[in-house]
Amino acid sequence: MIFFNGKFLAQSLTGVQRYAIELLQAFDALLSAGAFCAPEPVVLIVPSQRIQPLPALRSIQVREVPSGNLHLWEQVQLLRAARGHMLINLAGSTPLVKFGQICTFHDAAVFDVPTSFSANFVRWYRWLFKVQGRLSRRVLTVSAFSKERLVRHLGIGAEKVSIVHCGADHMRRQDADASVLDKLAVEKRRYFLAVGSANPSKNFARLIEAFAGLEAPHARLVVVGGSNASVFAHSSQAAHEDPRIVRAGRLSDGEIKALYSHALAYVFPSTYEGFGLPPVEAMFCDCPVLAARAASIPEICGSGAAYFDPYSVDDMRAALQRALHDEVWLEELRRAGSERAPRFSWHTAALGLAGVLCELGVLHARSTPA
Repeated sequence: MIFFNGKFLAQSLTGVQRYAIELLQAFDALLSAGAFCAPEPVVLIVPSQRIQPLPALRSIQVREVPSGNLHLWEQVQLLRAARGHMLINLAGSTPLVKFGQICTFHDAAVFDVPTSFSANFVRWYRWLFKVQGRLSRRVLTVSAFSKERLVRHLGIGAEKVSIVHCGADHMRRQDADASVLDKLAVEKRRYFLAVGSANPSKNFARLIEAFAGLEAPHARLVVVGGSNASVFAHSSQAAHEDPRIVRAGRLSDGEIKALYSHALAYVFPSTYEGFGLPPVEAMFCDCPVLAARAASIPEICGSGAAYFDPYSVDDMRAALQRALHDEVWLEELRRAGSERAPRFSWHTAALGLAGVLCELGVLHARSTPA
């Protein structure tokens, strides 16, 4: 049998969990369409205690395994349930001691930017990555940048790492909730948007400083994400108190889509990303993208974004300033992003996963759909 690790359904929804859910559903659609066949049943093993709804699956079976502590569930109950069979992990963590599984490591951040995490988190994931870098049958990751960093840190051959990009076309299915503009008291095309967590590598402090230095009394910067206090903690007092900066906190997908769709521009100042999903989501919503020239971001955004130095507040501010006054430039960015975005679909990602499984002999392609 072929098993998928469903631990992600018991976790809060971040980019990693969205990757697992969307990729699994798109892969199930390929099986249902008859494009590929598995010689054995394909089963999603899920913990009994979940906070995400079960994905709508037609060809992949679902098996529930009782759970308490989620870490122990993955390391003990899941390991026991999948003993002797292929296990595919799509959301970063995996059982430590299983041989021959497929692991997905989205980035090498625990090696490259360890100060972004707790010491215990870094110790555990460095150990897990190194052990499974050797024991696993294949490692999946989401960009050429992440592949290069994983090969370097794990000491494994490049041929063992396959790239299966993220998709972002879930934004096309999402209905926009435009009431969020009134809720946040912002006007269409009069605000910059930034979405992310309080992780220091998201670089919000410099973005806030850059925006606070703009002489643009009617502009707004909407900051979406959790732990707003941490986001603003390292900015100056003046920037911290700037009334033009709107702290939106956590929002629904519908509200975020509406903000993407009506923003003057989306700003992505991150200094480290394995992929960087938000700017591609913005492109799917016809929002111009201003992005950091760092890590995987130029690889993923390509010609669909304009770039700035994420370590230079002045360079970031110059990009914001131009966006406020150069409508022709913004329209060019909007068109470029719309052309770039479609290459990152979940269907394409699922084809990539299916290709890896065919290469490993656990899946077979059909010449024509059944």
